Amino acid sequence: MHVPRLHIMKKTEKRQILVDHYFDFYLMAVAMLKDDQDAKDAVQDAVVNTMVHHNVKDPYFYCRQALKNKCIDMLKHNSRLNKIDEWMLVSDPEHEEQLSVLRKVKNELSFLDRAVIELHYEENYTVDDIAQKVGISVAKTKRIIAKTKDYLKKRMEEEL
Repeated sequence: MHVPRLHIMKKTEKRQILVDHYFDFYLMAVAMLKDDQDAKDAVQDAVVNTMVHHNVKDPYFYCRQALKNKCIDMLKHNSRLNKIDEWMLVSDPEHEEQLSVLRKVKNELSFLDRAVIELHYEENYTVDDIAQKVGISVAKTKRIIAKTKDYLKKRMEEEL
């Protein structure tokens, strides 16, 4: 009996994926850190972190998450962050009330609905990627996004 082996990504494949998305990572870091040099440092750390981990199945998303975590750590360390929330990075105190209500309303969602919405709007996954990662059809993913978006909008209007 032949047992299929998992594809282990070669370093050159991983490196090429990271090089292809390097500018995207940089833009994400600049948006979070608001500083060019800090952004470059954060991207470099995230890319190196991704390269040294051997069992990374999706280097783009692994590096993106490593970068997000590095930026949050840098903001905490530099005391430029007022509040880190488990759902999102809050940097605009003017919208704190709306974000607080949104977090509360998101907690009312089912695990699946919340995961799909977060992957789509916060992690910028495509509908196809979400369907594959969550294990549901593309059609169901689209329905969840539409239904949950309407629900969140309605509940936000009620709360505010």
